[in-house]
Amino acid sequence: MSFAAPTWWPQETVACFDDLASYRLVGASACAERISAALISLSHRVQENERDLVVELAQAGRVFCALKPDTALYVNVVELVAQANQHDRAADVVERAVSLSQYRRQAQRQLVEHATSELAETGLLLVHDYSSTVLRILAELGTRRPRRVIVTAGEPLGQGEKVAHLVGSFGHQVIYTPDMSVSRVIKGADAFITGVESFYADGSLANTVGTLMLGLLCREHGIPMIAPTECLKYDRLRHSADADALTARLLNPWFEDGGSQICDWQIEDHVLDAVPSSLVSSYVTETGKSSPGDVGATALAVWAGVAGGQCGR
Repeated sequence: MSFAAPTWWPQETVACFDDLASYRLVGASACAERISAALISLSHRVQENERDLVVELAQAGRVFCALKPDTALYVNVVELVAQANQHDRAADVVERAVSLSQYRRQAQRQLVEHATSELAETGLLLVHDYSSTVLRILAELGTRRPRRVIVTAGEPLGQGEKVAHLVGSFGHQVIYTPDMSVSRVIKGADAFITGVESFYADGSLANTVGTLMLGLLCREHGIPMIAPTECLKYDRLRHSADADALTARLLNPWFEDGGSQICDWQIEDHVLDAVPSSLVSSYVTETGKSSPGDVGATALAVWAGVAGGQCGR
């Protein structure tokens, strides 16, 4: 994404954009928290410069959401934090952001508790690409009993090595493998714990490319796909995951070659798969375990509570 931050933007807001665009910061949950902090910094600078808070927050929100247009959590967080009115001041933005962060931290603790209970008897797990939610669950599982964890290389995002180091630091035995070699090591796995970029009313989800193929492989072997996610990752605008509508691509070049032949190649650098509900065994949210058929209604109820000020305040 080509974007030049306004010169008056505060450093925290500029740094947030740069870290997201360069993939120095990954994981939808962690990124959304950083966006919230960036909007707080921006609101203070807007007030100091006597600019229009409504206009500037809306513009910044669009910029952050455009980085990952298919990530519902970005959209939901921006809507909850940045929907100012003409009477708002920076303090109002801070109040909304702090309230939302409090709710999300509580939700993440509850989610981890429900997921670790669900996975209590497991011995061999599969994970793919970076997910701060999945990593929090693995960290908690490590305090209770180390597991064996298959970690994919996670191409084309290439976060697998980072994930493997983190999983190992939690005390688990890591089995590191190229994405396309999972079939050689998956026998006997108890669950595929998938990250969730966004999920939809019909129980489908979007996540890093490779998730669909791993889901199909797991179905072939009778291995459940478990999707832990905050309810705020619910996409309220689309009914289902649609590969054609998932337009997100790598923000940095995936393939570079000095040869002239590359000019004639079609480079496919999409980063998200559409995963049908038929491959998802269950969701785990802050409210507990949900079936793919029920998770949309669960998420809408949570959204109504958070947007109406009933949660985290």
